Amino acid sequence: MKFSRTAMGTVASMAVTPTGAPRAEAEAAAGDPVRQGETRGRPRIRQDDEILEAALQAFAAQGFEAMSLRSLNAQLGLSHGTISQRFGTKERLYFAAVDFGFASFLADLQERRQRLLGDAVSPDDLADLRATVRAFLGAALIRPEFGRLMNQEGLHPTPRLAYIVEHVMAPLLASVGALVDRLIRDDRIRPVTARALFFLVAHGAEAPYTLSALSSAFDGVDGPLDPHRHADDVTDLLMRGIIAGPDD
Repeated sequence: MKFSRTAMGTVASMAVTPTGAPRAEAEAAAGDPVRQGETRGRPRIRQDDEILEAALQAFAAQGFEAMSLRSLNAQLGLSHGTISQRFGTKERLYFAAVDFGFASFLADLQERRQRLLGDAVSPDDLADLRATVRAFLGAALIRPEFGRLMNQEGLHPTPRLAYIVEHVMAPLLASVGALVDRLIRDDRIRPVTARALFFLVAHGAEAPYTLSALSSAFDGVDGPLDPHRHADDVTDLLMRGIIAGPDD
């Protein structure tokens, strides 16, 4: 089993993968007529990062087709053509928003993982895998919109799914692939496929964060969700399930 960009490229090839959306550096220059026109001489009221954050949330909540640029402009207090002037088409805005959100997600994940591992220069591989799973769930709690995006985009092969596979999933799987391969080779964990590990963590353990209404249906049984305890519990459960036993 190899968690690699090459393997994930098979999925990405289902649709033509577009290039990342430009961040419109030229438009940011002083005196840019587009920027001046959108505010009619008033100072800008929204930074690009604010627009990308709002766009990511809107795409996750409404889906690509239903999300309206006109409505997003109105929500942000911008004139109706502002977002298109800065980012181009709705699809290009989508790719830019995914890039923006993933960058913060990955940075948060790595910070959490390092904090869990402490000062270890060369941590034990099993401890590293546990820390990576737990860190992923902590980062997913902060950014559940990625799970919601995948719940929508994962239904059909589209350029948007191809982009997420290549630019979001592949880097995550590649970063943990060598670690998992070593653990399997050393007979420390049971053989596990990339698909199984991804769906167990990203669409199983993470689900109470993304499917919050469904999760609340269990409040009468379990009490209100404690997301941190949930992350600890499912990390322990997953690790116990894949750690190799004497009969493996």
